[in-house]
Amino acid sequence: MRGGLLQLGILVAMPSLFACVDVHGSGLDAQRIVARKSVELLPKALSPLFQNRIADLQERTVEPDTAWKHDKNKRGRALWHRVAMDVAAKEQTRDARMAAALNFPNRRSAAKRLYGKQSIRGGNGTLLWVVEDQYKELVDGFAAGTQDEIIRLTGALIHFATDAAFPFAATANYDGKLTGNLHLGRLRMGHPHYAHRDVAARFSAELIRRNRSRYAELITIDLSEYDPVNEPIIRTRAVLMAALADLDIVTSADADVVELMQITGGDQLLDRADEYYSLMDERCSDVCAARLNHAVVLAANLVGGAWSAAGEPSLEEIQERGLVPDEEEQAELVASEKPEATEQAPKKGLYVGSRNSNVFHQPHCKFAEQISPDNLVHFESMKSAKDGGRRGCRFCRP
Repeated sequence: MRGGLLQLGILVAMPSLFACVDVHGSGLDAQRIVARKSVELLPKALSPLFQNRIADLQERTVEPDTAWKHDKNKRGRALWHRVAMDVAAKEQTRDARMAAALNFPNRRSAAKRLYGKQSIRGGNGTLLWVVEDQYKELVDGFAAGTQDEIIRLTGALIHFATDAAFPFAATANYDGKLTGNLHLGRLRMGHPHYAHRDVAARFSAELIRRNRSRYAELITIDLSEYDPVNEPIIRTRAVLMAALADLDIVTSADADVVELMQITGGDQLLDRADEYYSLMDERCSDVCAARLNHAVVLAANLVGGAWSAAGEPSLEEIQERGLVPDEEEQAELVASEKPEATEQAPKKGLYVGSRNSNVFHQPHCKFAEQISPDNLVHFESMKSAKDGGRRGCRFCRP
């Protein structure tokens, strides 16, 4: 039966193998759960930044799967949500996949070459480096961004950290075709079979959606697991490896349930969805809870690591950024910028920074423009900024 389903899946995908790639990693409910729970693991000096804005943080966390898909600058996003660490596996066994994943490169350029050797057009995922990029953006956000900007950047980082904790984000078998799991073809959102289209969607999204309250209660918050990340690639890779180790449990459970129920198509699965997901819950609830736990720990430590790398700015300092002065304060500011202040204005081309961070910017940088006048410092050259222990902003790249 599994071989026949594999052939069916391949025939469905033949018109455009790479174009049929769906976004797979974690579902929206998993992302919302992790956003809420990861805040509980953050240190007391940082967690209040998010505690009163949990709904906003959750909205920003699901954004890469909602608003981003309409952004023409974020094309190719399907590859952001996974990284096929087992792409060089010679066969679909746990040992072969784990061995291939152990040898998967940390460098993006090397991974691209590996994908090329496997004749995978367009590559097979960049999640490791997307996490690293989002981490660096959040470092700069903590250094000079407003609270709204930090929440937006934090949400995106949590999103991809959650993806990394789920098995189908770590494998070339991202939709179960390679193991012959039931695959219903490429479906658009809104199709009645969409939530059940493949084993990855069924496990990472629909199963969690149906059991989200109970699975959230299974997450354990152990404060001793807070260990801020300073090497996002290494930490994310470890979580991906742990997720990959659970892949066989999920694919085997799905295949067994489908065979037990004698399901061969989408209509049959839809008609008996409650039974299918009840049986999957019996077999996979522990895996779901473990994956959510790993996601929470990774997300919190990535966010905490970015905050530490930015110099651990206080909540008060962050909240002051971007505040609009009232009329009286504006009048005082104008009075203070009379000829004396003008004469001392920095010359064009100098670099600027905040007294409370270790980053320096070009004057026109959006983060530089948000530094309060009291905290603004100027540098005559890049050398003088670096000699003071600062690094260049990764947004404006001075």
